[in-house]
Amino acid sequence: MLRLTRVIFVFALASVTSLSARAADLPAREPVTYVPAFSWTGFYVGGELGWIRTDPEYTTGALLLGAPFVVSSASTKDGLSYGFLAGYNYQLGSLVFGIEGDFEGWTVGKIRYTSITGDFVTAHSKWGGSVRGRLGYAADRALFYVTGGAAFVSNETSIPTTGISIGGDGTRAGWTVGAGIDYAFANNWFTGLEYRYSQFESNSFIYPIPILNLGLVGFKQELNNNQVTARIGFKF
Repeated sequence: MLRLTRVIFVFALASVTSLSARAADLPAREPVTYVPAFSWTGFYVGGELGWIRTDPEYTTGALLLGAPFVVSSASTKDGLSYGFLAGYNYQLGSLVFGIEGDFEGWTVGKIRYTSITGDFVTAHSKWGGSVRGRLGYAADRALFYVTGGAAFVSNETSIPTTGISIGGDGTRAGWTVGAGIDYAFANNWFTGLEYRYSQFESNSFIYPIPILNLGLVGFKQELNNNQVTARIGFKF
């Protein structure tokens, strides 16, 4: 019995020595570094550049004489938008809540005329902007979102052939909705693409017909636009 115990002890000691030697021959493991997931939380600023189409719609209601407006060959709907943006995001899980504002210059205009009176009416949108809420879904560095809120626009309406200004250079309020995607290509930089539709309050005008003193023309102008914008921003 004593001899058997000695054999078992010697075998166990040899096994432990062998395992220790093998462990010493194994390569040392590198420490594991934890890389946190990207977060969209924080303030950001940036710039934007894109395509925009304005579409003033006219409804005529002559007090004495008038006719529906017809689009002239000189009309232009499409133009360029350019400006800056700023906002704040807060990420909660995969959901991202945010608020954003932007201000843009527009190089677009619109010309219409009446078939009876022959006088031209021009409507030109010079600039616009918005303050919107955003709700998004974050897939790591990609952020898919919808957006909507208040919008405003500067719109000038006049009759250039007579020198009559019937609207001045006023600012109108409205609303805007859209959707887009942002992608963070670096820890502090992101780029994206956004589509928005905007509808602004209507305005009514009355002006004298410049031909033979035939009376007054009254009309209502509706204004909306569509735009696609490329954006780039820096997140603090």
